[in-house]
Formats: sequence, C-alpha cells, structure tokens
Amino acid sequence: MPTLTPERWQQISPFLDEVLEIPEGERVNWLDSFRVQKPELADLLQELLNEHCALQRKHFLEGSPIHDTNQSSLAGQKIGAYTLLSPIGEGGMGSVWLAERSDGRFERRVAIKFLRFSIATAGGAERFRREGRILGQLAHPHIAELIDAGVTLPGEPYLVLEYVEGQHMDEYCDQRKLGVEARIRLFLDVLSAVAQAHANLVVHRDLKPSNVLVRNDVQVKLLDFGIAKLLKGEGNPATATILTQEGGGALTFQFAAPEQVTGGAVTTATDVYALGVMLYLLVTGEHPAGRGQLSPADLVKAIVETETPRALDAVMSPEAKMAAEKRRTTPERLRRLLRGDLYTILGKALKKNPGERYSSVTAFADDLQRFLKHETISARPDSFTYRINRFVRRNRLAIAFSSFALFAIIAGIVGTAVQARTARRQRDFAIDQLARAEGINDLNRFLLSDAAPSGKPFTALDLLTRAEHIVERRKTTDKTSIELLTSIGDQYEQLSENASARRVLAHAYELSRNVNDPSVRSRAACALAVAIAYTADTGRAEALFREGLAELDTDPRFALDRAYCLLRGDNVARERGSFAEAEARVQAAQKFLSQSSVHPESMELDSLIDLAESYRVGNRHIDAISTFQIAWGLLARSGRDDTATAAQLLDLWALTLEGAGRPLDAEPLYRHAIAISRSDQANHGLGAWLLRDYATTLRDLGKFEEAENYAEHAYSRALEQGEVLMADTALLQLFQIHLQSHNLKKAEATMATLTPRIERDFPPDHYIAAILAAQKGLLARAQGNLELALELLDHAVSVLESASRTGNRGSEQLPRILVYRSQVELDLGHNEEARTDAHRALEHFANSLSGAFSCDMGRAYMALGNALEAQGKADEAREAYRSAVEQLENAVGPDHPEARTARQFAGRETR
Repeated sequence: MPTLTPERWQQISPFLDEVLEIPEGERVNWLDSFRVQKPELADLLQELLNEHCALQRKHFLEGSPIHDTNQSSLAGQKIGAYTLLSPIGEGGMGSVWLAERSDGRFERRVAIKFLRFSIATAGGAERFRREGRILGQLAHPHIAELIDAGVTLPGEPYLVLEYVEGQHMDEYCDQRKLGVEARIRLFLDVLSAVAQAHANLVVHRDLKPSNVLVRNDVQVKLLDFGIAKLLKGEGNPATATILTQEGGGALTFQFAAPEQVTGGAVTTATDVYALGVMLYLLVTGEHPAGRGQLSPADLVKAIVETETPRALDAVMSPEAKMAAEKRRTTPERLRRLLRGDLYTILGKALKKNPGERYSSVTAFADDLQRFLKHETISARPDSFTYRINRFVRRNRLAIAFSSFALFAIIAGIVGTAVQARTARRQRDFAIDQLARAEGINDLNRFLLSDAAPSGKPFTALDLLTRAEHIVERRKTTDKTSIELLTSIGDQYEQLSENASARRVLAHAYELSRNVNDPSVRSRAACALAVAIAYTADTGRAEALFREGLAELDTDPRFALDRAYCLLRGDNVARERGSFAEAEARVQAAQKFLSQSSVHPESMELDSLIDLAESYRVGNRHIDAISTFQIAWGLLARSGRDDTATAAQLLDLWALTLEGAGRPLDAEPLYRHAIAISRSDQANHGLGAWLLRDYATTLRDLGKFEEAENYAEHAYSRALEQGEVLMADTALLQLFQIHLQSHNLKKAEATMATLTPRIERDFPPDHYIAAILAAQKGLLARAQGNLELALELLDHAVSVLESASRTGNRGSEQLPRILVYRSQVELDLGHNEEARTDAHRALEHFANSLSGAFSCDMGRAYMALGNALEAQGKADEAREAYRSAVEQLENAVGPDHPEARTARQFAGRETR
C-alpha cells in the first residue's frame, strides 16, 4: 500500500470513492478520461484501485474469526499463549476479550484487544510487533500495561493488555458523589500517566472517560496507550508509522481536538485538549459542546468553530441541581467554584489553537495543584483588561484619539455611558471624540481642582450637583453637554436621588431633540424612560423606551447604544409587570454586548444584575440568587465592592433571599449594603428601597422595634423623593410590622392612612391593591370579624390568581395569601378548604424554591398541620409539623418564636 500524507489522501480519496462506485467493466474508460484530466494523480489512483481489487479477491477480513457475528463461538480459541474466555466489550477500534495465559508458564488474566485495521502490507506485521515492543516499555502505575502485541494468521492485529476491573472514571465519580476537589485529585493521576507517556514520545490521541478505569482501591488505570501514535517514527520524527497511519482515523469525536478533525498535526497539545474536555465533563456534568445529542456536522462545528462555553454557564441549566448533588454541593456553590481559577484553567486547556493551550500536561497538572492549594495559577485569564489590550493592539490609531475621553471618565461624572461610547468609536468618529474630550477635560478640571481649591471634602452628591451646574452654564448646547447630562442623571438615579434624576434627564431629553446624533437621542430617551417608570407612569415610560430604540439602526457601531437602551427597557418592562419581556430585553442586550468589539465590564455587570432582577420578580428565586452571585463575583474582581452599585446589588440579592423565605441569609447582605451606603448613624445616604427591604427581613426575624424604625425612615425618604410606589409599599410594610407585633392601635391608624393612598394610586385589579385587601383581611381577623376577613382574602386570591395566569407581577404573593386564607378558614371551621389552600401554597412554593429551606414553606406546613389535625388526621398532621420545624429552624433560626411553636406542635400529642 502506498504511504500517503493526510493532504495527499484528501486529494485522492474523492476520486477513489467515485471509481469504486462504477461497475468494474466500465472503469477502464473512466480511468483513461481521468488520466487526461488529472495526470499527476492517475498512477496513484491506479495503484490504490489495483490493491483494492487484490484484497477483494483474497476476501480480505471476510473470514477473520475475530469478526464472526457469533462472538460467543470464539470462546476457547487460542491467541498466542492466551485462551479467549469471554467478550468484555465492543468499540470503534475493535473488540475486547477476557483471556488467560494457557502455556503453563504462569497464571494471569489479560484483556486482548483486536484492532479493526489490516496489516496486510509487506513488513506490516513486523513493524506492528516492533512498535508494540516499544510501547510495552511505557511503564507507569496508572497506565494499563501493554504485555504483548501480535498478528493473527488472517492478518488481524491484536494487543495483550493488563486486565483492569473497574468503572469508567465519570461513572465512578458520579456513583460515589465525589466533590469537585476529589475529582480533580483523581484526575491528577490521569495527568501524571499521560505526562509519562509524553516523556516517552507517545501521544494517546483518544483520551476519554471510558478509556480511564478506576478500580475499587481507587487506583486509576489508563487504557489504549497500545494504539497511540508514536511521535518518534523510524529514523524520521515526522514520518508516521504503519500503526499510526492505519489507526489514524480511529478517534472519538466528542473528545477530539480541533486539529484532529481538520487533519492538522497531532501533538501532545492534542491530548491536553482531550484532557480539558474530560475535566470539564467531570466538574460540570456536561460536555463543552452542550447537552443532548448533536449531529456529526454540529459536533464538528462545535469542536472547530464554536467557542467553548464557560463551565459556569454549563451549571445554569435545569439539570444543574442533579449535577450539583452528584458533586455533594448545591448549584450556587458549584457555580461559585467555577467562576475563578478553575474557569481559567479549563479555558486554557480547551483553546482552539494548540499553541495557546498548556505547553505540557505537567503545566496543566501544576495549575490544578495550585488551585487545590489556593495558590496563584500560571494561566492568564481572558479578563476584560486582557481583551481590551488585544483590541488596542489591533486599533492603535483609533484608540489614540479615543483615549482623551477615556481618561476624562476617571472623574466619575461622565460614568458608564461615555466610557462605553468612546471605547467603541471607530476611526471615522475620532475627530468628533477629540472635540468632546476637550469639553469633558474642562469639566474635570473644574470639578477636581477649581471647585474645591482648599481641598475641602465633598460628597458624591455634591460632586454631581457641581457637575450639573457647570454643564447647565455652558454657552453651547452640543452633543457633549447632552451626554454629560444623561450620565449625571444616571448617577443621580444610582444615588436614589430620583427627583433630581428626572429633572436632569428630562432636560437632556429636550435638548437631544435638537441634534441629529442617533446615539445621543437614543440614550437620552431611554434614560428618561426609567426615571418616568419609577413614578408609576409606565405607559409614557414604555413609549420613551420604544422611541429611543427606534433611533438606532442595525449599524454595528450602535451595538453598545442598543444594549444601553435595552437594559433600561428591561427596567421599564419590570415596572409594567411584563417579566418575560423584561428577561427577553436583558438577553437581547447581552447579545449586542457580545457583538461589540469591546465589552465594557460595567455594562456586563448591569446586564447580570438586570437579568437576576428579572428572574426575581418573575418568581424564579434560585436562578436569581445564582445570577446575583455571579454578578457579585464580577463586581468584587473589578474592585468595586464598596460602591453604590455594590449596595444596590447586595440589596437586590438580599431581597431575593427574603422573597425565597430565607431572612437569615438575607440579613447580613442587607447589613453589608447599609454599611456601604450609610453616611452617618442617622441613616442619611440610605435609599428608601434599602430601608424598606431591610425592614421586611427584620420583621420576618421578629425584630419588630428595629423593623419599625427602618420602615418609618423608608416612608419619609420616599415621600421626600416623590416615589409613589415606594411610599405606599413602605407604609404597607409598616402596617404589617404593627399587626405582627400585636399593636392593633397602630395597625388600624396606619391602615387608615394607607387605604386612600392605594385606592388613589392603583386600580382595584392591581397586585398592590390585592395585597392591601389581604392585609385588611388579616386586620379583620385580629379584630374578630372572620366573615369580613374571608371576603377580603377571597378577593385578594382572585386578583392574584389572574396575575398568575397572565404571568404578571404579584403572582409570587399568591401562596402567602393562600396560607392567610387557610388560617381564617380554619377559624371558621372550614377544615377541608383550609387543608386545600395550605396544600396549594406548598405546591407553589415547591415550584419556585426548588427544595431550598424557607420560612414561607414552614408557615404553609404549619397551616397544613393545623388543618389536618382539625380533620382528625393525627399522623399526617405530625409529619407536617415536623416539616415545618425543619423549614423554620433553617430559615429563621431555632430560637425564632415560630420555630419554637412548630417544635411544640411536632412534639405534642395531637388530638
């Protein structure tokens, strides 16, 4: 058989396929025509065709006992000094048999692997045996020993291997629920074995979990090094041997490196890639190409073209809980573990370009060992700074102009909007950017020097006020002024100075109508949309958002502008109660961010926070909590974990935990947010949202006096800012605190103030109005008017059931109000209705909380237990009380009054 290079084979293979499809009697004419068209390939094609015909005449492989369809008949046959006992397995490379030594010299069981390729050429059998002897010298405790190699009389090559009893590595880890670190330690044994092989110039080329067995004594054994490619050929390192030529096509696509698929050079880097895929699978439970079966074409595309997804993303699927359980952790902890160095290590091992991977398996192992010891790894992460540096090197001239604006942003006044805008300007915007930078530099000089010549300290609010004044006093109204005002308005909003934000953003919007720059017009409209949405005028807010988005065409240079607008549209949609639309807008913004030539870290962070918030209001607590954790990691890595953004993120994260019924977990996050935001002990500098939210958690923890103080501050702050919804919800929170602390006099007075406000600000079918009705029902119950209480709760349930069917805001409140109604129904003696409502509430909580502990679940179990006890179902009631104890002790603490009550009910004799 001719010796062919991969390139030569790719040239000739299509023509060989074509001629073999032609009847043998017609091939002569076809070959004559081919010789005229391709004279340089004709002789080679003729030679290959002759060889094919000769093999056919010999019935090549047809009579080989190894491929007998009735494999059981092979038992008892002798192969060299060994007798075949039973088949072990069948794979793409061949069949494997259990055998035992039968020549009487000693007893030993082995595995014999018959390889599905021919050694029918001259010298082929001898070269196969010679290479087998070389490979047999590869000794390592974690490599299954190659004992012998030979060829059967019909020309079938075989390998005699050490017989290993064990499980495939991934199955072994999953069945024993090994943690991530334990899996990595086991994986290090694999790396040491592969490193030894590479030191002997042998590359495996088909590394995969099924080629790694773990014995019961936790010893790892690598299989199939007997068919690996020898890097060192006979006399010429670049020359492939018969073994490697014939075995070249045998690989597992799921673990193949890009160069194997494209016919590139196979080196030690090829094994590094396969090892990266194995580690990715071991720690995440998913293949880098994604979940599910892929077609061969899709798999090839995923290997060669598609960027490997972050290991973090792989554990955000619905199956993440199962994957985490198999690793003895939770989805949140698994995602946290996969965020930092481990993500960087996997990313380097899975680079498409072999030259960008680890230079050796030893280097790969060193970084994993450093990771386990919590030491600095050698791999360089693809950080935002690293990506920007690469962008700068590609676009030095454009960045030279843009840098004027970028340096100006350091003052913090221009903020995210101008930073993102200047960073992405291309060459044709350079002159315009330079002009804008001059104006920004003038502003910076005033703010940072002239405004405080004596070094007098000032607050961020002072700085924004000065910035607003100086921009307003500019003699010209140009695009730079409008951009500055838009950014200042955004910053006011970040500081919860919403009235100031609306004033500045409204002015920026009016001025933007007189310029023709789509970016300036779009950002001004979308920024104002959010400020208006917070006043409950969501109709006008939505119109402003759509107006801003319509300003931008599909030109790639507007990618960041579209992302900016969509992120603000997400806020508008949430205020309207359109959660699915809010989530879709965030995801669209992330798509535009990915399409941009730069990826501003601040916008990436905003998109994560907004996505988590969309999950939260959509009652997807587990997804929200994990996304907030990711966002916090990004914030902390960027050194911004003591900023206003950090306080906002912590508040929303804690609010999500509170919504999931986990006040104990929420409370320290709120305290952290308050410590960042508070300017003095009188709670100045704290936003109404943070004060109100913290009051909720304190109430749930039974700290009523402290909760009342924070709720009153939230109400006053919201009134000062003109925040209608915030003021109403703060007052509603204050009522609940009074009611739960059994201060009926204050509760009645607060309700008298609250009712006309809600009726004025919201329609009867709004979820806020439904919550008000429910709270009035609880007040009626406390006053002894059970019939009125049930009527009010029935109305609240009806409104929220409608919200649940349509996916609107407020549906997350339904299970809580079902628990309230269950209590009233029980008071009235409607025991079956009480049991039904409690059971419905539990089903709702189970769907949204995915098994996490929750005080809401605990209260629902208590309601169910009470109803079951009233029905005389003592055993079922006691089981419900025990479940309540478990939920409440973990969610609010064992010393909480509700937890103590649940323990008392679980331990007493039910009637």
